[in-house]
Amino acid sequence: MIQREPIKPLLTKKETAGLFAVSERTIDRWLLESILPAHAKIIVGGSVRFRTTVLLDHINAQGCVSDAG
Repeated sequence: MIQREPIKPLLTKKETAGLFAVSERTIDRWLLESILPAHAKIIVGGSVRFRTTVLLDHINAQGCVSDAG
């Protein structure tokens, strides 16, 4: 049986880019182009984080495959 790490509620931009297998710059572009939902991004203590549940819901709604969950 494969052991998976628990999914963190908030991801860094780097972790988000890894989830989608793209660069961090692509994440920025997707936000500007509204490809990713704007409410996925939050600022916590001056640091950008992304809500994991929003991202996974977006992936599922798009019919994309992810091994994150």
